[in-house]
Amino acid sequence: MPLMKIVVYTAIYGINAGLVKQPQFPGVDYVCFTDNGSLRSKLWDVRLVKGQIEGDHTRNNRYYKINPHKFFLEYDISIYVDGNFLIIGDIISLCKSTLKNFDMACFDHNQTFSDKRDCIYDEYGAILKITHKKAYKDDPDIMLKQIQGFKKEGYPKNNGLIVGGVLIRRHNKPNVIKVMDAWWQILLTGSKRDQLSFNYVAWKNNFKYKLINGDARYGNPWFRILGPNMKSYWFRIIKYRLFTLLGIKRS
Repeated sequence: MPLMKIVVYTAIYGINAGLVKQPQFPGVDYVCFTDNGSLRSKLWDVRLVKGQIEGDHTRNNRYYKINPHKFFLEYDISIYVDGNFLIIGDIISLCKSTLKNFDMACFDHNQTFSDKRDCIYDEYGAILKITHKKAYKDDPDIMLKQIQGFKKEGYPKNNGLIVGGVLIRRHNKPNVIKVMDAWWQILLTGSKRDQLSFNYVAWKNNFKYKLINGDARYGNPWFRILGPNMKSYWFRIIKYRLFTLLGIKRS
C-alpha cells in the first residue's frame, strides 16, 4: 500500500469537554469540528463551525461523523473517533491491514465484553430499556416507525451491529459516499441513533466492510475509551498508562 494521507477527526457539540491528547504519527493530522469557541489544542486543528441543525447536538455530531467526504478531499483515509477515545496503538498499520481489501472498517458490537449484540432489533430494545430508566436517547415513536419499516423491507435479524465510536474509511470512494449519504438521510429523517441504521444501510446497498477484532472500548490494541465523563479523562489516561507499565490488563 503506498504512502497514505490520514486524518483523525472528531466532532464535539453541546458539551464542555476537552480534547484528548493523542499520539502523533507521520502523515496523520487531527481535526475537531466544534461549536465550542474555548477549545484549544497544539495537536488538533480545531474548526469552529456552527451546527447544521439548531439545538440538535447529536445530529450535529453525526453530520461530521458520517460525511467525511464533504470535508477531507485531500486525505486518502479518515478515522473518526468519539471525543472520549484515546489512541494507544499504531493506527497506520491498522489502516493498512483493515483496508487492504475493504474501504471501511469498524468494531463489532458482538465482541464487546459487557453487552454483546449482533442485531439492530436488539439495539432498539436496549435503547428502549435505557429510555424507560429516564435516560432519553431518542423519540420512541420515531424509532418504532423506523424499525417497523426495516421489518417490512425484509431486513433480517442478527445481521450484525457495529460500534459507532471508531470508523475507518476510504471516504472518497464512490461506494463509501453512497452508503454514507444513505446513512445520513436516515439519521436526518428518522432516528438519530446511528447504530440503529448502519447495518440496514450496508445490507440495502450490498456494502461489505471489515470488522476489527476486539472490544472497541477496552479489549483491543489500538483504542481505549476514557468513559463518558470527559472532566476526568486525565485521571483515566494516567490510570491506563500506569496499568500498562505494570502489565495489568483490564478484562
